[in-house]
Formats: sequence, C-alpha cells, structure tokens
Amino acid sequence: MLRKLPIVGVFGSGSPISAERTALARSVGATVARLGAHLLTGGGFGIMAAAAEGFVAVEDRDGLSIGIIPRELEGAFDRPARSDRGERYPNPHVEIAVFTPLPARVADWHTMPGRNHVNVLTADVVVALPGNIGTRNEIEMTAAYRDEMHRPREERRAILVGPRDEFAADLRELFVHVPSCEDAEPALRRLLALRPAPSIGETRL
Repeated sequence: MLRKLPIVGVFGSGSPISAERTALARSVGATVARLGAHLLTGGGFGIMAAAAEGFVAVEDRDGLSIGIIPRELEGAFDRPARSDRGERYPNPHVEIAVFTPLPARVADWHTMPGRNHVNVLTADVVVALPGNIGTRNEIEMTAAYRDEMHRPREERRAILVGPRDEFAADLRELFVHVPSCEDAEPALRRLLALRPAPSIGETRL
C-alpha cells in the first residue's frame, strides 16, 4: 500500500533577508524534514530558498523539496519568474520544480487563478514566516479555502512564525502565532497529527 507523506508549505518573503531571518527559515525547513513531510515553497529566493536549504541539509529525510514556480510577470507562459536580483527560479535547493503558466499573484484572487493558489491548495499544513504582500495573499487564501474558518483557531492548518509585530493583527486573529521555530514545532506536530494515521507497513511516497 502507498502512504502519502504530508506536505508542509512554507511561505515568506522572496526578497533578500537578514541573517537572523535566514536562520529562522533554515530552522523551519529542517524541522519540516525531521517531521517526515515534504516541503513546499514558491521555489524562489529569500525565505523560500533558506527554508529549502535547511530542509535538504537534513540527512535520511523522507520528504522532498518541492517548488511551485510562477511565470515571469507579464511574460510568456514558459518563462519562469526571476528574483529581484535577476536570478531565475527555482532556487538550487528545490528538488522537484513544478513550472506553471501562472503569475505569482493576481489582482483578484477570488476570481482569477495564480501560482499562490497552487501553493495553498496543495499544502496540508502551512507555516507562514514574515513576508510582504505575496505572503499576506497566501495567508488570506489559506483562511478562505477548505472551510478553515469553521474550525477552532487552534485547528486551522496554518501557523505564523516570527516576531509578532511582523504579522498584522487581522492575520494573527486568523491563525495561531508563535515567535520561534522551537515554539512552532509542537504546533506543527499537532496539526500534522490531525491527518489520518497511516497503516503500519505502508510504502512511503
């Protein structure tokens, strides 16, 4: 029998980040690896690259680093996005790159599809780190889909990780916030435990 590993999406800024923020993202990525899940990011740089770097550095992990790649803004469908520094997606720590014809964000995500929809709808659990408008977009989408708002706040499938003042108050009302990776790990374990338990002896996929 096949067993599907959970997929943990890590969302955050794709712009250059500080050493402190890099360390946080790497720690989160390593935690996801140790918990036996796949890592899903937007395949770009900044938080995304640091989380993927921390993830792939863990030896004997079960999961893979997956990147959902947007197209270049206003570009052809087959032209992957670039970072602010001109680096072509995906970052070097992505093991499975899923190239899409979708821009990262769209003007009205309620009616138009974008790459962030794929990120949010694919992830079983989400860890949101500090970011900008794109990260906010993903957090709001996570709240909007899969009947999240009908669940108790502690059972919703996202946690916000990082300094409190880097998440707007309305986002902290939607999802549990914790200041550090150490505090995030038990919350992440709890959310993953809400998934159906696999049968003993199943093959991992």
